[in-house]
Amino acid sequence: MNTLDTHFHYDFLPPQARGPFLEQIAGHGVGIIAQTLTPSGFLDLEEAEHARLAADASLTSATSVTSTTSVTAATPAAAPPLSVGYHPWYMTPDYGSELNVFADALSRTRFVGEIGLDFSPRRLEPVPAELQMDILRQLFTILQGSESGAPTVLSIHTVRSASQVLDLAASCGLDAAATIPVFHRFAGTSDELTRLIRAGGYISVSRQMLESKRGRAYVTQVPADRLLLETDLPSEPASADASAGPAADVAGALARGVAEALRSTIGELAQLRGIEEAELASQIDHNTIRVFGADTR
Repeated sequence: MNTLDTHFHYDFLPPQARGPFLEQIAGHGVGIIAQTLTPSGFLDLEEAEHARLAADASLTSATSVTSTTSVTAATPAAAPPLSVGYHPWYMTPDYGSELNVFADALSRTRFVGEIGLDFSPRRLEPVPAELQMDILRQLFTILQGSESGAPTVLSIHTVRSASQVLDLAASCGLDAAATIPVFHRFAGTSDELTRLIRAGGYISVSRQMLESKRGRAYVTQVPADRLLLETDLPSEPASADASAGPAADVAGALARGVAEALRSTIGELAQLRGIEEAELASQIDHNTIRVFGADTR
């Protein structure tokens, strides 16, 4: 399998496990798009990846210079594509500096996520709907005013709010030719799904989405050329104990988990849609290249 996990929380990994993870996941034929939760988090991850690559390059250079035997030094794992996000759970009233970072980041990435709205009762108490909608409206306005040579891909979180997200995108005049909405773990209504597809959107499917009756029904209704894959892993940031574990062990276990999750999602999707697994995998691979580009895989 040679595919892309379009929604992966790379910044949740312990820093020392990131390089080994990228090497391990590449061995499984999988690439990732690294989602972030805040614009400042994107900036932190970007700086951490620059530092990792510089340190790895320095170590590789030192090994090749000081070694008296023939040593094939490991090539530093390239940074994955980084997506700049502003997750609704992490929005705060003093968001001005975050929006400035978001606008600046668009000069360095065409991937945006995780953004969106979450109107579940337990999320509305700390982050009211009005605040969420105000920030998302401003994010869409910034996107509308940005210039990019290729479409910007949006990974969108919606809980009880798909219509509001689509309404905001329309009211902000978000250019359908310049942005590609990807709703991750979609759980809206059938009418909202139809509206999303008509707006040129995609659904990124995870194993969690297939655990519900509604999710299984939706993945049979979405046109095959609008399906993408994701894992939404890791489910939470690494704890202090996990961070202290051997980097190779942490990376290896997670890489195997991601690869297996993608394989099983493809298999279940093919079964639900009544087609051959290889045929569906080929179609999703084509979709992935069309949306994200061949160089992300």
